[in-house]
Amino acid sequence: MAEQEGYLKDIDSRIIEDLEPVLKAMGIALVECNVAIVKQVYNIRLVIFRAEGISLKDCEDVHKIIKPRLDLLIDSRDLSLEITSPGIDRRIKSSREYDIFKGKFVKILLESSNDWISGKIVESDGVTLVLIIDDKKVSYSLDQVRKGKLDYTMEAR
Repeated sequence: MAEQEGYLKDIDSRIIEDLEPVLKAMGIALVECNVAIVKQVYNIRLVIFRAEGISLKDCEDVHKIIKPRLDLLIDSRDLSLEITSPGIDRRIKSSREYDIFKGKFVKILLESSNDWISGKIVESDGVTLVLIIDDKKVSYSLDQVRKGKLDYTMEAR
């Protein structure tokens, strides 16, 4: 089982390395890549993002461009590809996502608190997260952040 997990992480890395430049040229960021093998079928799920939003047509276009590349990269007859947007209340899973979602509203929960903090992402460098909260820039070390998620309730305001 551990051997398969290592193999899947290697495939994830190869897919990300191969696809990120292609998606970037389309103005799209690759947020997440998940690979699972079920009954000898490679199930690949890509989460993509663009500040203006992701439409169904965007997902179709990405699928058309990416699927042949994955067929060559994975070299498997059975490959299932799902393309999706992050969703309106996505849980932030890695520090790099704060940079991807720059300009979006998030809620963060600090290690030292039980109260969520809402703000707009201004900057993130993988070490520090800068939010606008009540018209003020506030910096947090990402080590302080226990959880984070997109905050769609603030987008409507």
